[in-house]
This record gives sequence, C-alpha cells and structure tokens, in this order.
Amino acid sequence: MTRTRRIYLDNAASTPPLPAVVDAMASVQTELFGNPSSAHSFGPPAKKALEDAREFLRGTLGAARLVFTSGGSEADYLGIVGSAMARAPGRVLLAQSDHPALLQCTSLLTRSRHHVSTLPVTRDGDLAPETLFEALGSDVRTVGLMYGHNELGTLCQLRELVELVRRTAPEAHVHVDLVQTYGKLPFDLDDFDVDSVAVSGHKFHGPRGAGFLALSSTAAIAPLQLAGGQEGGLRGGTENLAGAVGLAVAAEHVLTHQAYTAAHTQRLATLVLRAVGDAVPGTERLGHPDRRLPHILSMRLPAVVGQTLAARCDGRGVAFSTGSACHSAHDDHPAAEKKPARNPVLAAIGFDHRAAREVVRISFSGLTTTDDATTAAAVIAEEAARLLGEAPRDRAQGAASR
Repeated sequence: MTRTRRIYLDNAASTPPLPAVVDAMASVQTELFGNPSSAHSFGPPAKKALEDAREFLRGTLGAARLVFTSGGSEADYLGIVGSAMARAPGRVLLAQSDHPALLQCTSLLTRSRHHVSTLPVTRDGDLAPETLFEALGSDVRTVGLMYGHNELGTLCQLRELVELVRRTAPEAHVHVDLVQTYGKLPFDLDDFDVDSVAVSGHKFHGPRGAGFLALSSTAAIAPLQLAGGQEGGLRGGTENLAGAVGLAVAAEHVLTHQAYTAAHTQRLATLVLRAVGDAVPGTERLGHPDRRLPHILSMRLPAVVGQTLAARCDGRGVAFSTGSACHSAHDDHPAAEKKPARNPVLAAIGFDHRAAREVVRISFSGLTTTDDATTAAAVIAEEAARLLGEAPRDRAQGAASR
C-alpha cells in the first residue's frame, strides 16, 4: 500500500522545529540540567547558557532587555497588561482584528480600572492612521499593534501609527505583536521607536512553549508573576533553559536565511494563488496588496466552503487552515448541538457569514519546497473545482458576481 505524501502548508499556525534546535535542546536537558540560580558548580554553566541566548536574541532586535516567556501570547499579555498596570488607570487601544492574545487582555485590564477601546479596521485588516488619531489622547496608557496579521498577512503602517502615538500620547507604551513577522522581515526596536515586542519560537522553527518579550531602554513594565523574581523581576519561575537555547538556535538560522526565505515563500504564494485562481473564478487574495507578509496566502474562493475544501485536501495529504465562520465552540459537542460562530477577524473586515465560510489560509516556510507547493496547488485547485461543480448553480453564479 502506497503511503500518502504529506505536505504541510499551515506554517502560520506552527512550524516544524529544525533538527539543530532539537539537538541543542536535548543537549541542554542532559548536560545543563542545573538550576541557573544555583550557587554550586552546576548553576553557573546553566546561567551562562541562558544569558548567552538572551544576549543573542536581544541583539537581533536591538532591544535593551529581554524577558523569556512561555510563548507569544504570554509576551503579548506582559507587554500590554504589564505596561498598563505600570501606569495610572486610563485607556488601552487595540484593533478589532487583533489576535486573541491581545484582545483577551481586556478582562484583567478592566479589573485594573483601565478602559479598553477596540478600534475598527480597514478591509485589509489593519488600523488606519486616521482611526488611531481620532482615538488618541493624553489618557491613553498603552497601544497594542500587530505588525504582521496572522490570518490576513497584512503589515500595518507601523511607522505612521507609532509617530501618531508619540505626537499625541507621548507617555503611552507602544507594544507590537511580532509573532508572525520575526525572522521573516527585518525589525529593530529603536528604528521603529516601539517599547516592546512579542515573539514566539514555534513560528520560526523553534520550540513550542518558548518565546520572549523584548523591551526598549525606557519601557516601564509591571510584573504579573513575581514568584522567585527571575527575569529581572518581571517573570518569576525557574527558567526554561532548553527553550531559551532552542530560540537562539532557530533565530540564528532564520535570520541568516531571511532574505532568501522571504523571496522563496512569496514565489510559492504566487504559484498557488495562480493555480487556484484558474480553477475558481473570482478568487480573491485577502490582505493588503502591497503591505503584507510573504509567507501567508489568505484567499476567498467564491461558492467553495473552505472547511470542506480543507478536509478534502487533508485527505489527499495537503494540510492548511480555514477561515471558516462556522465552527463548533467545543469540539466534543454532538453535531446536533454545534452552533455557528463568526470568525471575528473576517467579521471585522466586513465579511458576512457566507463570504467568511469561503476563506482559506495557506502559509509557507523556508522548508516548503517548490515541488510541495506545485503538488499542493494542483490538489487544491482540483478539489476546489469539484466543489464548485457540486455547488447549486444560482449560488455559484451569485458568489462569482459579488
């Protein structure tokens, strides 16, 4: 029996760790198992490895300080909530299309007497400078921004947005979610004049459960987890040394190959978009046409249900994500109890229920080969065409004409 070839095109969700990352982490686990805070002879080697990793990663962003976290979500949480809690109660500004890691900061911020304003976004999913300008004021304590959108791929107008904050609310902390962008495009905290950025290891072939918050020299952050006072007093708990070393190894690789990977993944995205567009009339690439991450291809395929397309392609060995607006709130619910829920990002950019169901997200990495993309494109195009042929004629015609 021939085994189905598996092609992974969901790298915006998670990337496979590099062999060098796995080897480095295994070595740390067996050879540097001592607690970095220990005074005996097993402590200092572990401490040195931790600080070497910290210094390398700090340097990749031109940061003044770096706090290791459990991933991007915690880094976002510490950057947004921590900066707000270091200031008097006021307003925190976020966007309606933000990742839940940013938006779910609301509950704790509210309990801390801060008011969260979620601002409307453009059809490309980013915050328009004029929208931010209208919301700014001297009572704004923190502004959270996503530089590269995880579902749409749009790069926000970061320089313009930060300039508005500095001019109108100069005391506000600017936090940037860099989870999808780190390792894909150049970034420097001083160059962009931001106070903190969040990074997650498993988005660039590093370890799961490891990330960091990089801080500028003037960033004021209140700790959310004191415990033993590690990480400069900003995050207590015994450090994940293997994770820190894995992050550094992965970062060195992706930054060394950054320019090549950006060009390579953009070529793959164009290849797949062209093949699917030939099969499905009216196929639309979502996100900004120019300001976008090279590795994310978000598409709407009129009259093709993305969830069904993804399932059929997965059965043929091609895995990617869907932007479906209809999914179960709890996977263990019986089918009869499943209730439709709207994708908040697609709702924020103005998609109705039907249009949202027709969205898929395909994402590449430097490990994705041209052969992978070519084979996947043929499978996706073939299955999409079949679904289009099965769709009721009036619905297909109506969708294509929108």
